[in-house]
Amino acid sequence: MYQLEVKRWLMEHRFPPSEGWSLTVDIDAMERANGGLHPAGKKEAAGLAEAALRSAGAEIVAHPIHGRADMVAIKPGEPTFVIEVEGDSSRQKEQAMYSALGQLVLSMGGADENIRFMLAVPDSKEWERQLLKIPARVKLQLGLDAVLVSASGIRYV
Repeated sequence: MYQLEVKRWLMEHRFPPSEGWSLTVDIDAMERANGGLHPAGKKEAAGLAEAALRSAGAEIVAHPIHGRADMVAIKPGEPTFVIEVEGDSSRQKEQAMYSALGQLVLSMGGADENIRFMLAVPDSKEWERQLLKIPARVKLQLGLDAVLVSASGIRYV
């Protein structure tokens, strides 16, 4: 599952704009399969996912406060969620997870208690193995949720 597909399903299952969530999604050229070499079908899959995000009401732009976070979800009465998303690619899953965790930790500098952080990845055994490396006490201290995402739902790890 590509990164844009993870974003789409996360929106649909956890942060649907139809339920009052304001969702900002940052998309870079590689996610759209523009430039570089990409597997056959990625451009089409990414296009469908982006179209679903847009039609549901997600804003495709860098967030004015949280910048290039992959997703920022806001709803009155709920914590703000700053989300880093990884998808399947040629990159090693372990390195992708470490990079996403680093991005999240660096974005925590000015965070208040009403901000939660989330790492979202495709729902597969390989990705689950990576998320299970994050100690529960660390997730608790950081206000970090780790989720596995698929077309049929999300699972918290």
